[in-house]
Amino acid sequence: MQVNPARYLTQFLRLLGLTPKVPVFWASYHLLGSIFFGTWFGFGLGAVTCLQASAQSINPQSSQSFKSEALVPYAVLDDGVQAPLGERLGVVSRGAQIVTSREGQCTLCHAIPGYKGQVGNLAPLLEGVGARLTKPQLRLRIINSSLIYPQTIMPSYYKIDGLVNVDPQWRGVPLLNEQQIEDVVAYLSSLK
Repeated sequence: MQVNPARYLTQFLRLLGLTPKVPVFWASYHLLGSIFFGTWFGFGLGAVTCLQASAQSINPQSSQSFKSEALVPYAVLDDGVQAPLGERLGVVSRGAQIVTSREGQCTLCHAIPGYKGQVGNLAPLLEGVGARLTKPQLRLRIINSSLIYPQTIMPSYYKIDGLVNVDPQWRGVPLLNEQQIEDVVAYLSSLK
C-alpha cells in the first residue's frame, strides 16, 4: 500500500479547521522528515509551512485569496493596454517581490537583474525590459501574452476563461489581481 503523506497532512489541517491554499508537499516532506530522522528543524519548518498556508488562505492581500465575480475590463490598443487595471498605481518594491518570489514564478523562465537564485532560460532576459517595452506593452504581456504570441508558454496572469485542468477551488481566480499586475508593471518598467 502506497502512503501519501500530503493526504494525511491535509486531513490533519482540515481537522484543525484550516484549508491549505498552497501545495502541502513541502510541509509533509519536512514533517515526515522530522518523524523519520528525528530533526526538530524539519518538524518546525513543516509546521511553519502549514501555518503559512493557512495564513495565506485568509490574507486579503494574497493573490490566492482574490476571488473575482468578473475581471476588471481592459481595452487592447495596438500592442498594449493603455490604462492601469482598476486605475491602480503600481509600487516598484512590491512588483520586485512578486517577480522574484513564487507568487509570480517569473524566475522559472526569466533571468532577472540582481536576483541571486536559480533562474530559467526559456524566456527573454528581463534586464533592460523597461527600455525595450512601454508600460502598456508590459501590461498586456502580463495580462495575457497569448494575445500577442498565440504559441507562448508564458501564463496569462489575468485570465479566468478558456483554461483547462483548473482545480475547482481556483476556477475564476486569476494568477495575479489588478494591484499585483500594476506592481509588476511598475517594477519591470524600472528595469532600464
